[in-house]
Amino acid sequence: YRTISWNPVHYFYRSFPFEELAALYRLAEVALVTPMRDGMNLVAKEFVASKTDQRGVLILSERAGAARELSDALIINPTNLNQLVEALHEALVMPEEEQLTRMANMQALVQQYDVFAWTKLFMDRLAYAKTQQLNLATTRLRPATAKQLVREYNQAERRLLLLDYDGTLAPFHNNPQRAQPDQELRLLLRALSDNPENRVVIISGRDRGTLEKWLGDLPLDFIAEHGVWLRAADEEWHLFQELRADWKRDLRPVLELYVSRTAGSFIEEKDYSLVWHYRRADNELGASRARELTSHLTFMASNTGLQVLEGNMVVEIKNSGINKGAAAARTLATYHPDFILAIGDDRTDEDTFGAMPPEAYTVKVGSAPRSLARFHVSDSTEVRNLLRSLL
Repeated sequence: YRTISWNPVHYFYRSFPFEELAALYRLAEVALVTPMRDGMNLVAKEFVASKTDQRGVLILSERAGAARELSDALIINPTNLNQLVEALHEALVMPEEEQLTRMANMQALVQQYDVFAWTKLFMDRLAYAKTQQLNLATTRLRPATAKQLVREYNQAERRLLLLDYDGTLAPFHNNPQRAQPDQELRLLLRALSDNPENRVVIISGRDRGTLEKWLGDLPLDFIAEHGVWLRAADEEWHLFQELRADWKRDLRPVLELYVSRTAGSFIEEKDYSLVWHYRRADNELGASRARELTSHLTFMASNTGLQVLEGNMVVEIKNSGINKGAAAARTLATYHPDFILAIGDDRTDEDTFGAMPPEAYTVKVGSAPRSLARFHVSDSTEVRNLLRSLL
């Protein structure tokens, strides 16, 4: 549409001095702001702030962050050309009275929520989040508390130690089958379990075959597969209660689909559960797929007597009502200890912590912004040091 003397569209791919930019905003009758995606479009707010006579119309993409505030603008879908053309026409013929009303409303909002208001709101929310985090956080197991723990341990006659394995007694490994106990750990568990006043229970999500192979020769109690299988020292394995496993044939294809979509992930099959591991997958992709899989399985498992558990780099589906907490509660009722130490590192161990009496020493391994445990330590090395102090 241009002529030799007139060009209808001027495109400036550069910045302007603030005064000149404000003058252009002030002269403009219509501002057309149509990003496909924009977190917070300040051009729209600058245009509104510059209209001292309150005459002018703002057309704003619904995909701009400012569209959630500036609702008196003409909101459009930037990919809909017909809608855009209609909005331009509406803006050019809009009565002055309506322009004044819309612009006054938007100016009041921009004036109220200026940079200082947004900064204060952000900092206040940040401070609130930190306060909530501190209120929910577990206490660091400091030397004074550790000494008190050892003192109560030595005074007790019946002691119960509930110890998770992966991430607690032993660090994680990309291949779960290569996380077998080293000689130091075996000697430590032997020394603790040889004391007749101690009942040492390995309470793990591991399958019973692996626990039997790695630690079965030691006088330990076992709770395997998050409470499915139980075994007292020198006795036979038995089920916590009768369970079913026929559901595996329907849900295993779902897990296989996510294995095919997520390089590095794999499936572990236990007697009464299926586990999807993603420790070897890309961190961001694995976390995203884990959320999808959890949602998918939760939907499929509704009203079926199954539950979905999220652990450390794993998603597990199993029979509901069977967890570490239920098995730990049965162990408490059996042995009636007068000293309890429970240590674990992930979501499944929260069930154990929740089943413990208030006076029990419950310890979360790793960062603990929110846990039912009373205390936390950094890693498996600190766990071993704590256990060694009991000898």
